[in-house]
Amino acid sequence: MKTQQGSSGIFILIVILLCFFGFFTMLKVVPLYTQNWAVETVFENLKEEAQNKEYSRQQVQDMIQKRFDINGVSQLVDFVEVSGQGSKIIIDMEYERRVSLVSNIELVATFNHYIDFSE
Repeated sequence: MKTQQGSSGIFILIVILLCFFGFFTMLKVVPLYTQNWAVETVFENLKEEAQNKEYSRQQVQDMIQKRFDINGVSQLVDFVEVSGQGSKIIIDMEYERRVSLVSNIELVATFNHYIDFSE
């Protein structure tokens, strides 16, 4: 009777393939979340800046546009909705990003941001 000698070649190959798939998926997903973190940073900084001042909708939209350009997420500015006036400005942003994983399989990430300057 033979004793077990360790992992088989097929098992090692499966583990390597799973690690490769996980790494490949991370390479696709991480940029989505770094964009979202940049958006969150813009909104947090904007809310801090607007605590003591009153801005019009157009001023807020211009500030968002400039900050999105600086942070490299200018393609997301179309999803921003600014409403209200003065200290009652509300920013609402909802968007989804799709990334092709393999062939016709896509990953979809949905992000929502709601900022109320009156709070």
